Amino acid sequence: MIVTVKELGQTSLYPEVIETITRDSAEAAELQILAAESLCKTYLGRYDLAAVFGEGETPPTVSSPLLKKIVKIIASYYLVRMANPNVDLELFRADYKDAITLLEAIRDGKNNLVEVPYPTDDPSTPGDESNQTGVSWNSNPKRINHF
Repeated sequence: MIVTVKELGQTSLYPEVIETITRDSAEAAELQILAAESLCKTYLGRYDLAAVFGEGETPPTVSSPLLKKIVKIIASYYLVRMANPNVDLELFRADYKDAITLLEAIRDGKNNLVEVPYPTDDPSTPGDESNQTGVSWNSNPKRINHF
């Protein structure tokens, strides 16, 4: 996970609010953070997700403050939806919509995550997996007619 429950409690929701919503279950908060990360991964498929989010026991090698903020916003919204103890739900809903709009702009190539690398190209395959430009193309092999 690129965001911990402790980080979420320091920057997005007060720790006591997280504890109240999850009833002191760190696992419940972690599940919401994982769900937020999964949502981000669906939008950021052209980036090197293993470098950003880690893979299995391998930790992430790249850190993007903007992406962390987006994950925190989405995770906060998911937590607040679970229960609403003295929290303005509309404020979190507006932040959630803004985060999704930003993810869509990044996915469509209108915005770019500067800190996040593209995957490296595998020379053993015919295609270019690096997707450096956000544009890809291919063609059929040249056809030779014999008469």
